[in-house]
Amino acid sequence: SQSAYGANEPRRGSLPPPSRRRPAAGAPPAPGRRAARLRAAPRAAPHLRPRAPLPQLHPPPPPRLLLRPLPLPPPPAPPMLPTAAHTAFLANSLLLAHLPSAPPLYSLLFLASPPLLRPNEFTYPALLRASPPRTALALATHSLKFLGAGAASSDRVLGSALLDAFARCGRIASCRRVFDRIAEPDLPAWNALLTAYARRARDSSCAGEAAEILELFARMVSSTVPPNEITLVAVVGACGELGALGHGLWAHAYALKRRLTVNCYVATALVEMYTRCGKMDLAEQVFAGVTDMDTCCYNAMLQGLAFHGHGRVALTLFDRMCAEGFPVDSVTVLAVMCACAHAGLVDEGQWLFDRMEIQFGVTPRIEHYGCMVDILGRAGHLDVAEKLIRGMDITPNAAMYRSLIRACGIHGKLEIGERMIQELMRLEPEHSGNYVLLSNFYARMKLWEDAKKARKEMKAMGIDKSPGSSLLDINGVLHEFLMGDKTHPASREIYAMIQEIQARLKECGHRPSTTAVMFNVEEEDKVGALSYHSERLAIAFALIASSPGAPIRIIKNLRVCSDCHESTKLVSRVYGREIIMRDRTRFHHFRDGHCSCGDFW
Repeated sequence: SQSAYGANEPRRGSLPPPSRRRPAAGAPPAPGRRAARLRAAPRAAPHLRPRAPLPQLHPPPPPRLLLRPLPLPPPPAPPMLPTAAHTAFLANSLLLAHLPSAPPLYSLLFLASPPLLRPNEFTYPALLRASPPRTALALATHSLKFLGAGAASSDRVLGSALLDAFARCGRIASCRRVFDRIAEPDLPAWNALLTAYARRARDSSCAGEAAEILELFARMVSSTVPPNEITLVAVVGACGELGALGHGLWAHAYALKRRLTVNCYVATALVEMYTRCGKMDLAEQVFAGVTDMDTCCYNAMLQGLAFHGHGRVALTLFDRMCAEGFPVDSVTVLAVMCACAHAGLVDEGQWLFDRMEIQFGVTPRIEHYGCMVDILGRAGHLDVAEKLIRGMDITPNAAMYRSLIRACGIHGKLEIGERMIQELMRLEPEHSGNYVLLSNFYARMKLWEDAKKARKEMKAMGIDKSPGSSLLDINGVLHEFLMGDKTHPASREIYAMIQEIQARLKECGHRPSTTAVMFNVEEEDKVGALSYHSERLAIAFALIASSPGAPIRIIKNLRVCSDCHESTKLVSRVYGREIIMRDRTRFHHFRDGHCSCGDFW
């Protein structure tokens, strides 16, 4: 019967079939069915047996892409030749890399024959500013040739660079032409032009350039360009040159109102302006407020004190400068020596001259020797001054001989004066000012024939003496007077006031000193010539046009003569007015019949 487990299931306790029996331990395994079939199949020859596959020597080919490959880029275009703009740019970069020694390279690139390249508006600005004045002038001329006269109007950077180049070379006319071509000048252009006029006014002491600065500054203020500190320095310097105190005060107030930085440069310019306008109190106030003090600011104050004859005060300030550790330079020593010269401090000036190299490390220059000769000549030590000139280590210049000749004329030393005249004419035989000096010297000695001979030589050479002129500031308006001038609109009132002044001075016992007239004419004519000197015309107009009691400020281009000096002292007492007069050498403060120079000038 069938088991409950199925027909094919073995009964419990029966043995399994032979295929499922486990071999006994240690017996060899029974061959399986596959092995039995292989033994039954016929055996193949050894050389026909299948071999194992050889290893692949190359990687398999990549799988086939289903996307299309990208197209190959086109072949590169042939290189383009550089254009003129590219070559000029490379040349300008090369010039910038070789500054400040680029002018030879500029000549090689642009001035060859034929020229290799042509410059553009970017070639010149940096080159002009980095070159010395003569080279900058040549480059500026080349720029006008290559770029045209109107290039500065379209490029402000180039226009400012050309203005600066012409200004450094003193070419005011060229500088003004470039400026006038600029449609809308910017701040650098204004500053370059104003600085050019300021440098010209300072070097030549010409009132025309200084007045032009004030006019340009008025135009600048009315435009949309705001001034800065550089502008202020130029304008304040012009006010000092003209003695225009009103304009200087306005410029100072404008700077404070616009909150411009009053650094050491601006403070130095303000100190110089106030000292040259005769306001030492304001100069001292500005000087005391300087926070970044330097040697230049001290030098400006020392020069102002020397200009006003305050020799003792200058020596005290010089001691303070040395105590505070500021370096002493040649300008410092020269300013202190000039202060000693105007105050008659011979021993102090001699001490400083002897100690300047040992104690302060300043090598004496020709200016220091000339100042020492002036100190000795003013004091009447003419023999010592001549000995100093002949024993100098450096060659004397004409200014030293002129200084000693003037001193000989004042002190009546004819022999020394004639020796100095021979040396002067040997050094500068064709200088126009020498013949004027000779004529004045012989006239002081009352050698009229020699004075006449000198004036004949002047006329033969076409030389004429510069006329005396005086500037007067009345309510911000400058009035200029020449000797015997009748072109002023109020000339009738002026000459009537001169007659009144002469009458009142005569009542005070004044007798004119006719030694200042350099012609052999009658005494009455000499008195008439003295009455119409330019400073007397200015004083007469000031008494008419100014407010009662207001100070009178006059600037002369020549040294004040002795008779005008005496008469001005009396005018200050009779009319009760303070008169501040600046001549070519120093200031004179007339008050109550006395002068601050102590009659030593």
